[in-house]
Amino acid sequence: MRDEASRESRLKFMKEARLMRKFTHKHVVKIYGVAVHENPLLIIMEFCPGGSLLAYLRKNKENLSDETRLRFTTEAADGLFYLERQKIVHRYIAAKNCLLTAKNELKISDFGMSFQCDSSSVEEKLEKVPIKWLAIETIEKNVYSHKTDVWSFGILCYEIYADGGEPYPEWTNLQTRAKIVADDYRMDMPKGTPKAVATLVRMCWLKDPEERPDFFAIFYRLKEIGRREISSLAKI
Repeated sequence: MRDEASRESRLKFMKEARLMRKFTHKHVVKIYGVAVHENPLLIIMEFCPGGSLLAYLRKNKENLSDETRLRFTTEAADGLFYLERQKIVHRYIAAKNCLLTAKNELKISDFGMSFQCDSSSVEEKLEKVPIKWLAIETIEKNVYSHKTDVWSFGILCYEIYADGGEPYPEWTNLQTRAKIVADDYRMDMPKGTPKAVATLVRMCWLKDPEERPDFFAIFYRLKEIGRREISSLAKI
């Protein structure tokens, strides 16, 4: 946690960390504790030797199979479904916040952690926060919920099928905000994405949060897609 975090933020962080120590799921990184006397605070967590999903996607983009991509999306949804049941809102679901085990299994990391920005300039704030992963209501109203996590999961799916490419690659954070909020713009999924997955992602990006699926529906929909022969799935 950053050095400049306020006392209130530190206490909230420690409370969340104590809660998260109880969580056990094969697709969520295990938290063992927090070094509270260190500055910044240090999280003691499970070691994942495979590194970040983002680095893996970029390094192995020539060799990634359709089965592996779909497995990553399904494992992420499984971990997020668990966090949803535990009433934890992640706030920043992204490929760089997913880790891989020695067996190449995905685990959600950094759950429950929020970014901080103390700049007085709105423009500077927008360049520092992860706008491209945030739901429209988060950008407009600073609202976080399970349904904003669902939106961010859709962005994670984009990263997986874009070989770790950045969403909205040609735009700055300010431009992305304007396109999403003012123009109601949504990205197309990368070429080669199964149509069933692309359709699910579009549902994750619906403007009305209540119309988005929850992680229960997302996880079981992905499992249903995975039961089909991957080679038989229509692609965009």
